[in-house]
Amino acid sequence: MTMVQIDGSRRQVYIKFTDLQYLKDLPHSTTGQSEYKHDNGEISQVKVEMAGMGTRRVRIASFPPETEDEQ
Repeated sequence: MTMVQIDGSRRQVYIKFTDLQYLKDLPHSTTGQSEYKHDNGEISQVKVEMAGMGTRRVRIASFPPETEDEQ
């Protein structure tokens, strides 16, 4: 896993994986569901699914061309 992004208003968590095979196997190995145990002991059912794969190309207006890739 390389990154976790939390969208609190939509109650969603996005996880970026480094292992493509693990990413593909996860929804099947969990049968699309998992459980999350809250600090207060409450257990919630969590839906597990792929949100998207691969690199996306985006356009950013007024972005200086001399900016390094790492930035």
